[in-house]
Amino acid sequence: MRRVLLLASLFVALGSQAITPTEYLLAKAWPFDAAAKVNDIGRGVAVVFSPDLSVPGNCRFYQSLGFACYEETDWDVVLGGIRTYNILYPERAIRTVVLETHGTNGNGLKLQESYEPEADRSYISVGALQERLEPDGVRYIIISACNSRRLLRPAIYNKLDPFNGDKLFLPATLGIINASPSFDPSRSRIVVATPSASHIESTLAASVRELSPTARRALTVSARALSIEPPRDFAVSELFMQMMLRSSSLQLVTGESVDDLSRDMAPEATGEALLRAFIKRINQLAWRDFAPKKKQAKAPVVARHGGGGGRVAAASH
Repeated sequence: MRRVLLLASLFVALGSQAITPTEYLLAKAWPFDAAAKVNDIGRGVAVVFSPDLSVPGNCRFYQSLGFACYEETDWDVVLGGIRTYNILYPERAIRTVVLETHGTNGNGLKLQESYEPEADRSYISVGALQERLEPDGVRYIIISACNSRRLLRPAIYNKLDPFNGDKLFLPATLGIINASPSFDPSRSRIVVATPSASHIESTLAASVRELSPTARRALTVSARALSIEPPRDFAVSELFMQMMLRSSSLQLVTGESVDDLSRDMAPEATGEALLRAFIKRINQLAWRDFAPKKKQAKAPVVARHGGGGGRVAAASH
């Protein structure tokens, strides 16, 4: 059994075909490029992992696909990393940040090494993320975290409540980042999106060996071009896979909070099916760019004799 790591209604017409709000949002936050190579799939997108929701070398997988990737316990390090990336690589500047973090039952975005009370751990409010990331050019934040819509409650949007009584709100050994008192989220240009149903998000761990030989070769070529070790394993959330696949089952909303705590969780079979489709998609993209070239058969050489000497000519069929 695979290891599982737990963790508005407007329609816009394109020509004669109407698309859903989710499709429109993804088209802006993570534009689909049919011609993108394997190492360019994630251009303009950063993925942020809490270390305990990841696997060793996880970021190498995402970097090989063209994403910026952060796996840290300190939000200050993540924010500084995104700023530095956008300064150094303006041609690949991060416009969208996908958060593969803890939601702490909707009481704060949490990064941590483990559940041990003394482990490295930090929290940030959604408002603080908007305030800190907007000057760096980020325009979209997509939250893949448990009970993510509870994170948008007005009472904690800018400033988290460290005394909320939730048993998952463990000591903030590396601090809590809140928005400044003067920050007004309604004036922010950053769009924050969450799944329409606030629930428990799941992340699956898989091996690169499950990919096709061609896909593994593509990742190896990309990793070596970045001077990093080729990835061996990766962790991927159901939400991330749905976005990558442009799944019709995905529904994202913006600016809507809920109060109720949800214990709902998708069946394990749902994650397995998404992972198979996710792997198939990467295999398809890799095949397009790295398919083995067919060897052309060598034309036979025919010797022709005549006159006073011989001449060798190639016969084509």
